[in-house]
Amino acid sequence: MKKTLLISMVTAALVCAFALPSLYAVDAPGDMVLKAPAGAKMTKAPVDFSHKGHAAIDCTKCHHKWDGKAEVKKCSAEGCHVDTSKKGKKKPTSFYSAFHAKSDMSCVGCHKALKKAKKATGPTKCGDCHPKKKK
Repeated sequence: MKKTLLISMVTAALVCAFALPSLYAVDAPGDMVLKAPAGAKMTKAPVDFSHKGHAAIDCTKCHHKWDGKAEVKKCSAEGCHVDTSKKGKKKPTSFYSAFHAKSDMSCVGCHKALKKAKKATGPTKCGDCHPKKKK
């Protein structure tokens, strides 16, 4: 009897652990284009981004300051990744580093970590994300 109760409790805990987050899932926007903040000079083309293609990833992996309740802000909003200077490119407050840093919270860092772990692949080269600009 005790063994059955224990198995039932463990099963219920696992169901809750995996099912409850979906009840609070946020409707992410569809496909979008990632551009540098106004006034910043981009040397490469904007990036087409699919939230749907990243649905299996916890939102807070990228939106690391988001509390899960309020509206998600842009990376360049609220003083987070606002530095668009060439000199500040490697700083954590840089808009560039938000997407290109070695950290697995950035696009490139996450894709390289997944590739290294042989779990999945994502673009890791400039041209994979930034298509050639049309003249």
